[in-house]
Amino acid sequence: MKAEAITNYDFDTEDVEYLRHADNPLLARLFKPRGAGPFPLVVELHGGAWCHGDRLNDTIINESLARSGVVVAALDFRMPPVAAYPASLADINYAIRWLKTRAAELGSRPDWVGILGVSSGAHQAMLLG
Repeated sequence: MKAEAITNYDFDTEDVEYLRHADNPLLARLFKPRGAGPFPLVVELHGGAWCHGDRLNDTIINESLARSGVVVAALDFRMPPVAAYPASLADINYAIRWLKTRAAELGSRPDWVGILGVSSGAHQAMLLG
């Protein structure tokens, strides 16, 4: 058995608008490993009992994923009481399609897009199938 070195990637972080409802932009915080790629891309959904939180909740997890060679898109999405169910799912579904169309420029591939969620974010990921 041969041990191989684990690659630690430097990464860049930026906020991008992926959708707008009236005057309210929805942002994704992108964590993009530097390197040739392509890298897997994960859509990250924060928890917060369906009505709290934002794209910054799980930064420590998202930075670790980026260091290991995964592009992460941590999403903001509409939540109650501002927007009732299923508004958050519609926003997340749109974000996934938006990210797949831009996968190459993000250093990934459209068929390498996955999803993960924490707490209520995991519930939303499961509902999206």
